[in-house]
Amino acid sequence: MAIETVPTVNSAEVLDHQVTFAPKLIASDREHLQRVAGIIKAGGIVAFPFNGVFGLFGDMDNLQAAEAIIEAKDRPKDKRLIAVTTPEVVDRHTDLTRTGYAKDQLVALWRDVHALGVILPASTRAPYHLTSGEGTDRTILTIWTEYDPLRTMVEHFYSLGGRGLVGTSANKAGEATHFDPDNLYFDFGSIVQAVVYDRFDHLPAQRRKSTTVIDFTNHRPRLHREGNVSEEEIRLALKKHGFPELAVGRDVITVRGRA
Repeated sequence: MAIETVPTVNSAEVLDHQVTFAPKLIASDREHLQRVAGIIKAGGIVAFPFNGVFGLFGDMDNLQAAEAIIEAKDRPKDKRLIAVTTPEVVDRHTDLTRTGYAKDQLVALWRDVHALGVILPASTRAPYHLTSGEGTDRTILTIWTEYDPLRTMVEHFYSLGGRGLVGTSANKAGEATHFDPDNLYFDFGSIVQAVVYDRFDHLPAQRRKSTTVIDFTNHRPRLHREGNVSEEEIRLALKKHGFPELAVGRDVITVRGRA
């Protein structure tokens, strides 16, 4: 009677196919934030808190990082990602002379609301893979929130020679944005190079949504997407900082929250 032999398994080959999970870092640890900036500058992508939700971020000038983020989200490749910079350097990749709005005015608005995305004319220095449109009609969406861990990390990234981040909400395509770090880790822990933990249980449900976006490419600011800052809050902030009245059309995108 023939004896069936069992093929031998090389343990090294098994280890090569094991899933590697990203380190869990802490938003309140400055050394961890510096480590994240280094990962991004080296071409990696990270899951990072954004003052109520989480995002996926890389180097804005690194096309491969942008492509890795799109792949991580299972997102269509023709959907553009977002620039993430501190408000005071927004003119490095935008052309504010074509808006009629002053830089100081936009910066003050950005710092006054919880979080905000702004669509502006793109300058010739804007990364092409982050812009929409062609020629002088090119635009770029930039988001920001005044949240200490983000500012600390981004400023360290600047010190390493980076210009800004590319980012998007941390969720699979068609799903709501993650606000719980453990659920985030389950979805992205094996895909990104680091996951930075913070908790947002103290924030109301509206703040745990993707960012509200305003289009500033016309003579009146136009609400493009209503998310973590309400239309009413935006109207009050625009009035406070001397902007024209907010235009709201029927095509406004409404962000849903994650249960």
